[in-house]
Amino acid sequence: MENKNTLIAILLMLVVWIGFTVLYPPPTAPPVTDEDSVVASAETRAEAPDRSLAPVDGIAPLDPPAVARILEVVTDKVRMEIEEHTATIRRIELLQYQETMAADASPVVVLDTLGITRGTLQLGGTDGFSGANQATFSLVDRPGDTLRLAAGESRELVFQGQITDGVVVRKIITLSGDSYQVPVSVELVHQGASPLSGNISLTLVQPWDESMAGTMYEFVGPSTHAGGKKRKDKVDDLRRGESIYTQDVLWTGFEKKYFFNGLVTLDQGAERARVFRVNDVIGNSLVTPYQTLQPGERMEFEFFAFFGPKDFNLLQSLGHQLSDAVDFGFFGFLARPLLHVLVFFNGFLHNFGLAIILLTVIIKILFWPLTQKSFNSMKAMQKLQPEMQKLREKYKEDKQRMNLELMNLYKEHRVNPLGGCLPMLVQIPVFFALYKVLMVSIEMRHAHFFLWITDLSAKDPFYVTPLLMGASMFLQQKLTPTTLDPIQAKIFLAMPIIFTVLFLNFPAGLVLYWLVNNVLTIGQQVMIHRKK
Repeated sequence: MENKNTLIAILLMLVVWIGFTVLYPPPTAPPVTDEDSVVASAETRAEAPDRSLAPVDGIAPLDPPAVARILEVVTDKVRMEIEEHTATIRRIELLQYQETMAADASPVVVLDTLGITRGTLQLGGTDGFSGANQATFSLVDRPGDTLRLAAGESRELVFQGQITDGVVVRKIITLSGDSYQVPVSVELVHQGASPLSGNISLTLVQPWDESMAGTMYEFVGPSTHAGGKKRKDKVDDLRRGESIYTQDVLWTGFEKKYFFNGLVTLDQGAERARVFRVNDVIGNSLVTPYQTLQPGERMEFEFFAFFGPKDFNLLQSLGHQLSDAVDFGFFGFLARPLLHVLVFFNGFLHNFGLAIILLTVIIKILFWPLTQKSFNSMKAMQKLQPEMQKLREKYKEDKQRMNLELMNLYKEHRVNPLGGCLPMLVQIPVFFALYKVLMVSIEMRHAHFFLWITDLSAKDPFYVTPLLMGASMFLQQKLTPTTLDPIQAKIFLAMPIIFTVLFLNFPAGLVLYWLVNNVLTIGQQVMIHRKK
């Protein structure tokens, strides 16, 4: 193996790449175990029944269109349609994000329940509070049919209804002109004669269509932060039954590649989170602890919802570990600083492609001494090739003695046979971290570079950069000292072809990084050769 260091590096990188992107799919919900406090009742593991009138927070059936009264809310960031008598949000558009890069593209729609079910932020309850599932609300001080909020403005929408005789419920939704955050308060006032006990819940709903399913490289579906980490549920698995999380629940929500609808519990916290599926609708519920409301008492529960981009800094500023909705994978500890550096560079370059190039140059400078040492090691190995060949011939019948003599030879000349692998190995974590940054960061979505590369998070539509990358890799091989035999050399020459094929569908920004890195490495190799 001593004369195969470069081949080992390339093959090892290929194996690691396949392992992480093909054999290591995104994690899903953990097994149902007592240790994780993830429990599911027996009835939910049977064929999923119709929970449209379920006691906790099932998705209520659609009311006749003639009954609905819609309030339109427009800010600089969002457009919402809120149904008055259910006090739910039926449709949400993000006005600062478009579906495509076309000039006339429509805004991104993160929720649309019109004609399917009631909207999101549905109120529910159990036992004495079960009437919350069917409560009919009226707006106190309705602001007409359209509410417009400028930056800095906010407005409380107070919806009032009745759970049961003597129990009044007030649901207060606060909207801001410059925020994706929607605080929600639920107040119960008991004006009756007998105490009532039960749970109160709030539910996010998300219509589901199989076309929404993500790939093995990206997750689309419900997730919950419980037990100190984010848990994912596959939509198909929810057909067999719901998931219930009871340990340290912070939030629950629905993820898309670049956007997130989430619900956070405040104050008293949630006793549990439920994730379930009713036909083609996904529900994410936060359920409060079981409580008793005495006559004359008042009870209040605080939540906030988020409907917006998976912007790491924005979500981090909101707390409650919401930033975990942005999944940077195994090398997240590298991906997060890389994202901050790219955003910083873009702040004055105004081009993420140039930011990637600058980042590549800096990484190359940091790795320069290591690469220099690697080339020197390979050069020394090449000079030792004649003596190595003599030892192989001399001890070809005794492999153990041959390896011993070769090791003595390396020690005598102070050569590390694996020295050529180090730069490649060190760069693998950076490669994977940058891959995740380009794949999941909202900042990279529709990020223009130049000419035909209009989206650095998508593949090069004309495959120009992958072909240039392959050519640069081939040239780099020609300049790299090698001790490979003819058969190994042929395998080695196939590597640029293999990597070119792999990179064809990679994000253009990642290909750009690898291409620039190759060009810089070639320049370093030329400099070394001139000094020899």
